[in-house]
Amino acid sequence: MKQSSKMNFLYFIASILSVLAFPANPLIIFKVIEPNNIKVLFYVGWIFWAVGITLIILSYYHIFFQKVKVLIDSGIYGVVRHPMFLGGILGIFVTSIFFYQHWLFVIIGIPGIASWYLISREEERLNIEKFGDDYRLYIQKVPRMNLLVGIIRLIRRKKRK
Repeated sequence: MKQSSKMNFLYFIASILSVLAFPANPLIIFKVIEPNNIKVLFYVGWIFWAVGITLIILSYYHIFFQKVKVLIDSGIYGVVRHPMFLGGILGIFVTSIFFYQHWLFVIIGIPGIASWYLISREEERLNIEKFGDDYRLYIQKVPRMNLLVGIIRLIRRKKRK
């Protein structure tokens, strides 16, 4: 499978699973399935949704509004290398699991998370081809999608300056 075909296939799978797991889910709205209703978990879902959407908005700002064509290693990209993918994982799959507390969303979420993760790995390979050693240094400095480690590393870097 060519790399572009591989990416297209992964995007297709991730998109289908994202629609199936989207927090405003038709299966719930039309009462096809009845979710559990543990309020604490529902509110935790809102936290994941807010974090996910914030990551997506911040990454869109850098990529589409600033129209950056170089390696970005500041702002949210100084915390995690793939904030848009992490935001999608948190804002769609993790949120849906907490919102609806139903086994179906776990079944959909696992391959959905895996597909977005695989896309991020493939994008890293492409970024290494494009940016070379600068991207390799960036990989050593900033985690792929671990938000907590990224925040801790950012704080440590700022303290050293």
